[in-house]
Amino acid sequence: MQIVHNQLSYFNNVLGGSISSFQGDRILQYDNDKGTGRIQTVSLGSGISYTEYDMDLNQDFNFDLKLDENRSLYFVYCLEGNFRFTKGSDSQKVEALQTVVVGGSNDTINIKLRGASKSNLSIIKVTQDGSAIDNNNHQELYDQLFATFLNEDGEPHIGTFNLKIKEQLLQIRAITQVGLVRKLLIEGIVNFTLALEILHCKQDMENDGQVSSMLTKKELLRIEEAVNAIKRKPEYPYTVTDLSKEYGLSPTKLQEGFKVMEGTTVTNFIRNERLILAEELIQTSDMNISEIVYSIGFTSRSYFSKIFRNKFNCTPKAYLMNIRNVSLSA
Repeated sequence: MQIVHNQLSYFNNVLGGSISSFQGDRILQYDNDKGTGRIQTVSLGSGISYTEYDMDLNQDFNFDLKLDENRSLYFVYCLEGNFRFTKGSDSQKVEALQTVVVGGSNDTINIKLRGASKSNLSIIKVTQDGSAIDNNNHQELYDQLFATFLNEDGEPHIGTFNLKIKEQLLQIRAITQVGLVRKLLIEGIVNFTLALEILHCKQDMENDGQVSSMLTKKELLRIEEAVNAIKRKPEYPYTVTDLSKEYGLSPTKLQEGFKVMEGTTVTNFIRNERLILAEELIQTSDMNISEIVYSIGFTSRSYFSKIFRNKFNCTPKAYLMNIRNVSLSA
């Protein structure tokens, strides 16, 4: 983690601004003629570190990532914008929604960000240091990561477009908890993100490096818009036909996009979001079950009861009574 902190000091010397501390993390913020931005390093154990870069630069900017004496891996995910990375004689461009994974030891990777554009990156560093591994799960994760990504020739791996990884990384930025809970949440999301990287790499290899779905980056971003619209208003009477027209996608591509991003069909996703809203209304409103059923877009109470029980392992009525009994006892 000291290397990451040293890098933040380097950014501070070059870009200006000020460094502050929060919950053991270090945060650089700057707003000057170089541009505006925020870089935050998150302290994690078990040889893993996490850094967020949210930068709006007025000119091109280069920085180095150091590979330690112990074998290490960098997962550099581009949430917004694009960048160019260079390792030795290998230089390639990475677009938004892609990860470049670079590994080795005693080496340097250069990252070049473009000026006059937004650059939003998340970087996970994994160092294979046996003394840092504190349980068997971490050991298994390390073994799979290095077996998957660290080739003998040290060539980098650039993944195809993946919105699911972006979704996970944005969850870290949305965490409001503090202390131990915050750290555990971040560790869990980072570990899950690394697991997604392994799965995504295997899919890329099975598809011979081609996009693992029929969707382009622009189409995936439209899927993201559709997903977010449903999350904001799940009670709306969506249909696959209407969503296809709204977001300029064929029904087939729409369904493929939801499977890629959410692992389910459009209909199942809408149904699940309505159940999440129903649970929230049971907990926070004074509505009875029938009122909730119709307010979230269902027309059959018996059908709602069936799918609610499948998800929450109890009937809506029992759930409501339990919530009210808890409130009364409090």
